[in-house]
Amino acid sequence: MKVFPVAILAATFAVALVFAQMQSLKPSDTFSAAGLSPKEVRDVINGVEQSAYDIPDSWEQELRVRRVNLGLTPGLVVEGTMLLCGGTGNCQTWVFRKSNGKWVSMFAGDQAPLAESFQFGPSATRAIKDFTIHTNSSAEAGKRVTYKFNGRFYRASHP
Repeated sequence: MKVFPVAILAATFAVALVFAQMQSLKPSDTFSAAGLSPKEVRDVINGVEQSAYDIPDSWEQELRVRRVNLGLTPGLVVEGTMLLCGGTGNCQTWVFRKSNGKWVSMFAGDQAPLAESFQFGPSATRAIKDFTIHTNSSAEAGKRVTYKFNGRFYRASHP
């Protein structure tokens, strides 16, 4: 029986824990399931339209939506499903926060990232949980990017 140093076991557990927390939205994550009012749905769709790289016949059928806790404020994570997805399984993804009674995108302009999966936290910047995405580049390669809140928008963090 081989004995592994504690540091290797701890690192392996930490990596497994990080990947276990990555998530994506499911078909059951709908505007209706999120309990959004018609006005809130319009807020979200208006925000998505600002940066979506295509226009579906029905935004409500194209988008998946889930309420999330951003820390300081309630939030929504929104993902495209078909038209707003690429061949490697990455879909355009947005995060919205409630500001002055309206849902606003946390990504500036056309900067909504493409992601296969995401997670919020565990760290936070300016009391808003950091947002990490995993992008699938191919069957064997992927990339993780963490976005930190700058007081107005999420910005990619560069180590």
